[in-house]
Amino acid sequence: MKQNEKYLIFAHYHKDGLLRKDIVNFLNKSKDIFTKIIFVSTKIKKNELNKLPKNTKSIRRKNIGYDFYSYKIGFNHFLKISNKNFINKDLFFINSSILFVAPEKILKIVKKIKINDNEFYGISRSLELADHIQSYFFFFSSKLFENKKILKWWLNIKPINIHYKVILKYELGLSKLMKNNKIKLRSIYTKNINLKANNLLSKIIQRFHEIIYKTPKYYKKDPTNYFWEDFYNFYGLVKIRLIKDNNKKYNLDKLIKLLKKTNIYKLALNN
Repeated sequence: MKQNEKYLIFAHYHKDGLLRKDIVNFLNKSKDIFTKIIFVSTKIKKNELNKLPKNTKSIRRKNIGYDFYSYKIGFNHFLKISNKNFINKDLFFINSSILFVAPEKILKIVKKIKINDNEFYGISRSLELADHIQSYFFFFSSKLFENKKILKWWLNIKPINIHYKVILKYELGLSKLMKNNKIKLRSIYTKNINLKANNLLSKIIQRFHEIIYKTPKYYKKDPTNYFWEDFYNFYGLVKIRLIKDNNKKYNLDKLIKLLKKTNIYKLALNN
């Protein structure tokens, strides 16, 4: 059975308008996987666009809003080139908040994955604040846009310049929209989700340990922070915010040493 066409919408930002080497590497290695790459940037310098693969449509926009507005701009272009034909097409949304240390690992998964029409997928799913797919890397079948409520939600995305409002309205809001329309949330990484008790007895035991023994609620934490080693080893990905925060509770000494060996550490600090 022939796999669906895959379209990548990549939301880019760099404070100096540069295109990081790890992103160039990721896009070059993914050019044969995606039918079309739609690259949307708020600040990129024109000469940097020459580094993009040939099957890339580049869009430069005003520096307003956050990644979800770039996603929306990219989505508008997808509507144009697809003529709103949503059959046999999958959409992948990725932003530049992650370092692509070993992109071949995640691309191997992307190449093979089959997405059902009633699923909303992400690399990771978080229970922090509310159950949601994390927005740095998510994907779903474009057939979901045959649902008028989902299509309208995307068409109504507006630029919001307050970060926590973007999280509430768009990152959390998108997963809420999907669940309200009977779309199942799915993630590649599930360790954090599996840590949450799922029946009455186990919930009581888990709560007891949390109160008496102060057991951390890792299932409610951001998995890309607390389980960074899994994301590094399994997917070749690292969140840039994690490196910049450099919080001792995440035990990052090992990560910093690994990144310095790859000459990629400075890319994160200068993003």
